[in-house]
Amino acid sequence: MKLPRLLLHLHHHHHHLLLLLLPLTLPSASPLPVTPQPGPCPLLHILSARETTAPPGFGSSITLTQLLLSTFNHSSPPPTHPTITAEAIDYPALGANTSEYAASVTTGTAAVIKRLSTFNALCPETILILHGFSQGGQIIDDALCGVPHDFTGRGKPDEDGGRVGRPLVRREVQRNIAAVVLMGSPRFTGGKRRGEKGTAKVGGFAARPEGFSCPVFDDRMVSFCDEGDPFCSDGEDEEVHGGYGGVYGGEALGFVVERVLVG
Repeated sequence: MKLPRLLLHLHHHHHHLLLLLLPLTLPSASPLPVTPQPGPCPLLHILSARETTAPPGFGSSITLTQLLLSTFNHSSPPPTHPTITAEAIDYPALGANTSEYAASVTTGTAAVIKRLSTFNALCPETILILHGFSQGGQIIDDALCGVPHDFTGRGKPDEDGGRVGRPLVRREVQRNIAAVVLMGSPRFTGGKRRGEKGTAKVGGFAARPEGFSCPVFDDRMVSFCDEGDPFCSDGEDEEVHGGYGGVYGGEALGFVVERVLVG
């Protein structure tokens, strides 16, 4: 069994993660706490971002977050450090109109960057998993792959046509991010971008330009969108938009496990 590719660049105590290679069946257990506790740094930490208009907390990102917590905490023997913790990004998640949405995305993107930096300074060896739902997916995408001039549209061409994403987070943070899962993100392009999955063939209202790539994170990121979604595609079915955790939770979990544990 090999160490994860990312972990080869980190300190030696991460060999504890080898204890966590688990079957993808969940134990029967009550919901686990989803707020980081004072004490030793965890081996893994989830940062999740909720959708537009959801109250403060995890919103619809809770489904995959709890799935990850349950799976990675089901390990034996327990490591010296906590196995995994999770927290929700604190940002407005507003969107009553275009300007309000743009301001919320701006604030949210800054919040993701700041929290990643702060957490990395406290726990520089912890491996990070990022999960964003809807607007939460957009702010994570923007933090990791840069932002166009227009937060809510396709942006204006720059020197490379806006097609090459550049991370806004520090390199020390970049190397610790093992997996990124986006669901219903308006940045979805209709399956034209690496890592995009689902049935949608048309992009969202803030889709990246055709041919867009995010070289630093392309192999660590997966994004789900189905036909009928009014936000990551051009549909009118909000039930589709809200159902990704149940529909793709298992596939997303498998992606995270592979990225974190398999060399």
